[in-house]
Amino acid sequence: MTGCYPHTHGLMGLVHRGWALDVERCKPLPAILSKWGYSTNLFGFQHEHWDPYKLGYQNVYKAKSSHCEDLVPEFEKWLTSDRCSKPFFASIGFTEVHRMGLMPSNFRNKSYSPADPSKVEVRPYMPDISEIRNDLADFYGAVEYMDSWTGILLQAVEDSGIRNDTVVIFTTDHGASFIHSKATLYEGGTKVACIISWPGKLPMDKTVQGLTSHTDILPFLLNLLGIPLPGPVEGRDLSEIISDNSETLRKYVISEENYNNHFAPARAIRSARYRFIKYGINLCIFDFLIPEIELSSFDFRSNRDVFGFYPAKRVNEKLFDLYNDPGERNNLADDPKYCDVKQELESALVSHMRASGDPFLDLTITIRMQEKAYEDIQKLKTS
Repeated sequence: MTGCYPHTHGLMGLVHRGWALDVERCKPLPAILSKWGYSTNLFGFQHEHWDPYKLGYQNVYKAKSSHCEDLVPEFEKWLTSDRCSKPFFASIGFTEVHRMGLMPSNFRNKSYSPADPSKVEVRPYMPDISEIRNDLADFYGAVEYMDSWTGILLQAVEDSGIRNDTVVIFTTDHGASFIHSKATLYEGGTKVACIISWPGKLPMDKTVQGLTSHTDILPFLLNLLGIPLPGPVEGRDLSEIISDNSETLRKYVISEENYNNHFAPARAIRSARYRFIKYGINLCIFDFLIPEIELSSFDFRSNRDVFGFYPAKRVNEKLFDLYNDPGERNNLADDPKYCDVKQELESALVSHMRASGDPFLDLTITIRMQEKAYEDIQKLKTS
């Protein structure tokens, strides 16, 4: 949206909890494109500002809901109407694949066809239990439903005769709503889908293996469209890795967490092999879970398998070897054999924070959580 990190563009918490992107400090993509003669249009929801017009959207279209079956027909209708002026930018925000309801939260919808729980892939950062498998089956049903409607949307663009003149970007803002994923700085929370297509202008069927960041999308897109950057951005132009056959764009990617339903500031840096996380307060996976996960069918308080699966010691630093520990359960931060790795990543992270004026660099929280409280409870409940 801006090519900058949250502490730079100001959106360091949830919009529905009183935060908003600082549109004066960092110009968002709709505002930039609007200035250059694009019609800017929002379908469905966005999570950047309580007033979408302040983001630069000229038109906001509201359907019956933000589910695919309501939004896609609304977009199709707009695409063939006099309201569709070209060139245009359209952001389409689906409700899929969010959780719905609470106690327990779920992915169930009468329009979705769940996958077979026995055949779903359980990622290494989650325990392989029936509650997880059933939720994943519903989740993949929602994914398949969204995928089919995305195909209908793309066909509408094709039928309108503008596909070869249209850049399509499919992405999302965080990982799936499961424990050790959404609202965390682990791989499950920060590695997301990103598909970019422009027939005849971008290579087809190319998979980028190197590290990239969402901050890279804006400078890449503006360069692709021949539009100059509105000012300094912190992202890199993806052209280097997409079109120039480079194997890597970055040595590291940075991610950050500030406010969700709670204040738990943290910063993470990932290389090709390792991830280092620095927390502002000592904590473990069970602290500060967002409500939709805490109120799921696999709540750790009532599920011994979940509670016993994750390390419970509260710490300020975590280091993971993603090659040998893709589930990120074995913390190597205090292992002397990985001292050089940790020092390299921490030094690079500090350099990034200094260069970007990150207030986390000077954060000091002297109140500490009880280090072994959850460990003691874990021993009692899982013994």
